[in-house]
Amino acid sequence: MPPGIWASYVGATASVLISRKVKCDNADVAGMSGYAFMVNVHPGLCPSGPTAFDWDMLVEGTGALGLDVQLVAAPRRAEDDARLAGELFERVQAEVDAGRCCVVWGAAGAPEFAIAYGYKGDSYLVRSFRTCRKGCTRPVGPNEMPEDPVPFDRLDSPGCFGVFLFGEPTKRDAARDDRGAVTRAVQLLRDRHACLDPSYSHGARAFRAWADALEKSSADVNAFGNTYNAKVYQELQELGGEFCTRLAKRRKSAGKHFDEAAVMLTKCASNLGEVSGLFPFPEGAGLGEPARVRKAAWLLRECAELNAAAASALELALGLM
Repeated sequence: MPPGIWASYVGATASVLISRKVKCDNADVAGMSGYAFMVNVHPGLCPSGPTAFDWDMLVEGTGALGLDVQLVAAPRRAEDDARLAGELFERVQAEVDAGRCCVVWGAAGAPEFAIAYGYKGDSYLVRSFRTCRKGCTRPVGPNEMPEDPVPFDRLDSPGCFGVFLFGEPTKRDAARDDRGAVTRAVQLLRDRHACLDPSYSHGARAFRAWADALEKSSADVNAFGNTYNAKVYQELQELGGEFCTRLAKRRKSAGKHFDEAAVMLTKCASNLGEVSGLFPFPEGAGLGEPARVRKAAWLLRECAELNAAAASALELALGLM
């Protein structure tokens, strides 16, 4: 299926896993990997927030869904870019030749993740959110090309070259994996995870920093980034709520606390939907209107409280697992 969601890693990875007969969906990928509980906000509300962290954090939990997962990444440097782009392309070619799709950073015509399912000449054949923008929401076959090939040396991949590889099936320990996912969620919501960049604001308190940035000087923040962040985190919080609801059903001893966390995250997602509605795409208009800014700041500060409460509920759940 085309990965048609804002959180492009989640959509692309879920699509690859499903194509490999792993029983999962976006909520499983977002929850197990920890992405559902990631809140990472740049001081100027740059759209980089949802992807500007150490992606190694995603590997363990994604791998717990049933396939061995490996991240191959290298920082971009002008003197090395040509060589690194070529090496990345060769690695993806080898995976495709072995019948395995990959998730490549920057292969979507934007700084987003996309599925590389093939290659033609010196270009990647990809599926990304662009497929869905063209109206394609059904499964697409290998001979269909709803997206233009992406030249290997034209990736829109600020910061680094990166690809997630999906290898052989792995043996699962469901109880251990669920506990690991909840531990990761608490670390992220409490801003205690090593994957986070200190120049950004993280966890529940990131929503307060976001509100402060809007109120301090809305003219100095990235209008597109403000709305983009709201869209991505709305989706991730929704997926986090759904994941907690599922945990409540399969970890009944802690079900009450997982249900509490689900309510908090779902309410936060609703708030973020309101925020994005106050500043609609494509330009993220409305930042110059004080009433909209005040409303958004209030919603975001409530999001901080909701995420802190969700973290507390998950900590209680963890103690009962």
